[in-house]
Amino acid sequence: MRDYDALLAFVAGRTTLPFDWKRNDCVRYAAGAVLAQTGVDPLRGVIRWGTARGAVRVLDRMGGMEAAVSSRLTAIAPAMAARGDIAGVPDDDLGLRLMVIEGETLVGPGDAGNRRLKRSVMTHAWRAC
Repeated sequence: MRDYDALLAFVAGRTTLPFDWKRNDCVRYAAGAVLAQTGVDPLRGVIRWGTARGAVRVLDRMGGMEAAVSSRLTAIAPAMAARGDIAGVPDDDLGLRLMVIEGETLVGPGDAGNRRLKRSVMTHAWRAC
């Protein structure tokens, strides 16, 4: 069961928190959103980086972002993704960037706080629980 109030509080708490490889990158954001709504941290023990280079190294060892996330969450068709599920959108550096589905928008960390994109840019999705 999902706790949508906790998910909303998690997203609201990140409103002005900028992207940061040590505290608020897309993987930490997605994992935090899943933890907030389910009480389970799906990426426990996976996040061991503090730089872009470190993230690429860890994710490459896991087969890339898609494989890393799919090893912890169930992949689903983007059209089947619901509020609180995790979205993958194209990213030049990591191949995929993770965001959280709000409904018609996706939310994740940006330079000045939460960044939102249209749901239509989502190319991958994973069930949060």
